[in-house]
Amino acid sequence: MGIMQTTGITAGQNLQRLIYLAVCGLIFAYVCVLAIGVLIGDWLFDADGQPIATDFLAFWGAGKFVLQGHAADAYNWEIHKSVSSAESGAVFDGYYSWQYPPTFLVVTPALALVSYPAALVSWMAFGITLYAFALRLIGGTCIAILAAMAWPPVLWNTAVGQNGFVTAALLGAAIASIEKRPALAGLFFGLLTYKPQFGLIIPLALIAGGDWRVIGWATISATAMAVLSIAVFGTQIWSDFFDTAAKINGIILVDGRADFSKLQSLYGFVRALGGSLTTAWIAQGFLIAVLSTGIIWIWLKKGAFDVKAAALATATVLASPYAFIYDFVALAVPLVFLGKTGFSAKESAVVIAAGILVGWGPSEYAPTAFLAALLVLGLVIGRALQVYPIPMRLPASQARAARVN
Repeated sequence: MGIMQTTGITAGQNLQRLIYLAVCGLIFAYVCVLAIGVLIGDWLFDADGQPIATDFLAFWGAGKFVLQGHAADAYNWEIHKSVSSAESGAVFDGYYSWQYPPTFLVVTPALALVSYPAALVSWMAFGITLYAFALRLIGGTCIAILAAMAWPPVLWNTAVGQNGFVTAALLGAAIASIEKRPALAGLFFGLLTYKPQFGLIIPLALIAGGDWRVIGWATISATAMAVLSIAVFGTQIWSDFFDTAAKINGIILVDGRADFSKLQSLYGFVRALGGSLTTAWIAQGFLIAVLSTGIIWIWLKKGAFDVKAAALATATVLASPYAFIYDFVALAVPLVFLGKTGFSAKESAVVIAAGILVGWGPSEYAPTAFLAALLVLGLVIGRALQVYPIPMRLPASQARAARVN
C-alpha cells in the first residue's frame, strides 16, 4: 500500500513538473518571438528603425489629443491619423480608430507621456501586472498564473498592444470580489463599462444572485466615471463618441470592411459564411438568450461559486457580437476558476484543444477563438451538471415502484 501511494505521489509530482516546464517553455517562446520581431523589424520598429503602427496607436494618439487640449479630435479619424502618425513617426494605411467612451479618455494621457514604442511596452507591462493581480485575486496558484500567462491570446494581445489584459483583469477581479468585497466588485464592473459590449450578461447574473450591493457600487462607479469625463471634456464629447460608435458599427458589423472572419463571434461567423445581417443578428440573439437563461439558472442556485463565476466569465465573452482575438485573453478567467479544483484528463484535453484553437489566430475558415470559447463553455456546463444535477423524470411505473420500495 505504501509503495502504491509513493508511486501515485511521484506520478503526480512528475505531471506537475511537466506542466510547469510546458507553460514556462511557452512563455519563453513568446518572449523569443517578440525579441526576434524587434531584431528583424517586425515589431516595435521596422528595418529602417521607424516605429511600426499597431492597434495601440489609437490609444497613444488619443492620449496626445487630451494632452494638447483637443480630446474630441480623437474621434475624428482623419485628424487622428494625421496627428498620431506625425507624432509617432509611424506611417500606415487605413485607420486606427478610437471608439471608446470618454471615460477611457481620462486615463489615456498617461500613455502619451513617452514615445510611442516605449508607451506600448509600458502599456503591456501595466496590463500584464493587472492581469496577474486579478488571477491571484481569483485564488490561482503560481502554476495557474503561469499557465494563464502562457494562454495564447497573451501573445496576440501583446503584439498589437491592445487592451485584452485590462479587460480580463477587470472581469476576473470583479467576479472574484462579488462574495466578500462587493464594493470592490462594483468598482471593477463600473470600470469595465469602457467595453460596453461585455455588459450584456453581467447584470442578469448579479440580479439573479441578489448581489444588490455590487449593482449599487457598479452604478456609482460607472456614473462617477461618466461625470468625471463630462467635467474634464464637456458634454459634446459624448455626442462625438456615439456618432463614432455608430460609424464603427456600420463599417465593421454591417459592411464588414474589417473582415468578418476576424470577428470572433457567432455574428461574425454567420456573416463570414455569407449570411445576411438579419440572419446573423437572429443567430447572435438566440445565443444571447440561451446564455442568459443558463446564467440566470445557475446564479439562482446556492453554492459552487467558482462554477458560477466561470459560467459568467465565459458567457460574457461569448455574448458579445463585437469580439476580436485579443479579447479572448479573458477566456483564461473561467479556466482559472475551474482549475482551482484541478482538471481531469478529459478536461485537460479540452483545455489544450481550446488553447490550440485560440492560438491559431483568426482564420477565414473558422472562428477559432469563438470555437475555443464554446469548448470552455462545455467544461463549465459539465461542472455545473456535476454540482447541480438536473433531476430526471421517471416513467410512471418506475416512479410507483420507487415509492413502494
